[in-house]
Amino acid sequence: MVELGKNISEDSRWLIDFVRRAGAGVIASNSGTGYPESAYVHVAVNDSGRIILGTNALSRKFTNITSDPRVSMVVIHDDAEEVQLEGEAAVLDETQVAAAAEVLSAQHPGATETNDPENMRLLEVTVRWASYTDTREIPPAQRELEL
Repeated sequence: MVELGKNISEDSRWLIDFVRRAGAGVIASNSGTGYPESAYVHVAVNDSGRIILGTNALSRKFTNITSDPRVSMVVIHDDAEEVQLEGEAAVLDETQVAAAAEVLSAQHPGATETNDPENMRLLEVTVRWASYTDTREIPPAQRELEL
């Protein structure tokens, strides 16, 4: 997803709504050992289509992402609809944290509260590719989203 602004595609709007409804997903990052590492995370999405999540600076996912920002995610809604996506994750700096924390906390109250506030970090994923699968249909309906 390139900076969406006012030129947001119909599929991008749909993806924003889908991620908001789902509220969580699995993010995979490159461990640097040849094996991917995955983690279940609560997510929110801002109006420009960037996915926001929190993590600890001491976590494997944080270490992985700061070494290689490429990530993939799977977001599932109602055990029937699935979005697979790829993108780049970035650690938000202090000028971006307040707005992102507001978005994340609105969907997940308390998400930015932690026993380790010194190591709390917010990440933002810019989506570059996504596909949708609906398993309620037989055979399952699949399509690549046009972002």
